[in-house]
Amino acid sequence: MEGRRRLIIAITGSPGVGKTTIARLLAERLKALHIDLSKLAIERGLVEEWDERRETAVVDIKSVRREVEKLLESHDRVVVEGHYAHDVVPGDAWIFVLRREPWKLREELEHRGYGEGKVKENVEAELLDICLSEAIESHGAERIHEIDTTDKTAEEVVEEMIEVMEERRPRRIGVADWLEKPEAKTLLEWLRDISN
Repeated sequence: MEGRRRLIIAITGSPGVGKTTIARLLAERLKALHIDLSKLAIERGLVEEWDERRETAVVDIKSVRREVEKLLESHDRVVVEGHYAHDVVPGDAWIFVLRREPWKLREELEHRGYGEGKVKENVEAELLDICLSEAIESHGAERIHEIDTTDKTAEEVVEEMIEVMEERRPRRIGVADWLEKPEAKTLLEWLRDISN
């Protein structure tokens, strides 16, 4: 670890935006440890319960944070990915929020076989900028960089991240205003219909 500055990167966003693929590629490129928070929570027994209605594991965030801190003690380059990655990394981390057009996200989640309720919850979260809002609340807007992954390759997204970290590209937020797009009306109608 001599001579290398500590580098911690958190990649967050709704399920289906590309976090895992991009995190693996970025970790490989940076020769960093890749931490998939979902796998870490299961492997270390940090799941508190299974939420049947939401079809998801409920994890003990404080315990996950402690496990991540332990891993940071022995690794100087780490890529942490998960929809709550911003909640478990220290204040000096780079925070990347991945976004995807919610109508395309809906197709992806349905293709993965997610139940209607889980698709609805995640599409709503993307439509309403939930991961971005939570990341800003945890770390401040100046620590965040938002990337719309729609129609981009994983390599293009990783390149953008590296350009931001090397200060060849400025950090930015507010790149995705899905409600302004014409497709949002149809999506909102679908959300309303399945809520009734």
